[in-house]
Amino acid sequence: APRPPVLNGSLWVVAGDPVVVTCGALSHPAPILTVARGRRVVATAVYEPQVTLEVAAATPEDAGEYLCRAENQHGGSSLAFN
Repeated sequence: APRPPVLNGSLWVVAGDPVVVTCGALSHPAPILTVARGRRVVATAVYEPQVTLEVAAATPEDAGEYLCRAENQHGGSSLAFN
């Protein structure tokens, strides 16, 4: 199963600023990585070591909890972040 996902660090965002969040996980075979907000998938990487979520200009509506999930045929693991 994939190892628990890891984020590229923590950051503070001001409305209007661009945001780039990278989430990665290691596994063999390579994982399918998704970033979701609620039930909506906002970024996906298939058989890649990382997925990148990019927001051109952050708004207050972008705030909230997101979930990075790594899955392959052996299982899955996830990491929640705000």
